[in-house]
Amino acid sequence: MGEVINVRCKACKKEWQCFTGNGLLHGRKETVLAAFSEKDRQQAQRLMEESKIPAYDFQYRLAVCGQCHNVVAVPVLRSADSEETVTGGCPLCGENIKDLCEEEQSVEDWSEKTACPVCKCMRMEAEESGQWD
Repeated sequence: MGEVINVRCKACKKEWQCFTGNGLLHGRKETVLAAFSEKDRQQAQRLMEESKIPAYDFQYRLAVCGQCHNVVAVPVLRSADSEETVTGGCPLCGENIKDLCEEEQSVEDWSEKTACPVCKCMRMEAEESGQWD
């Protein structure tokens, strides 16, 4: 089950709502591949087909887009065999992202260490407001 995360900058008051994690439909390869843009889809498909047993982890993670200056949830696919990762682009503008919330990092830690993409202040906060599937 995925989480709905509300991110807010305490300085400029900009807010974002992001759907992180994954849902039941992401147990299907087709749904996982559909989360990626055309340019990333081939790499994701190759990664999924590398092992005899589909051994991968898929989830949406929080990230900052340096192009459109938004906090977004981007698709991330990681192979369990090789530790190779495919990270999708910004769902709003398609550009590569930066400041990705790492798998072992809590959303709260990420928000405290991430600058607001709008005003560049280090006063971001994030909290879970619900779940999605």
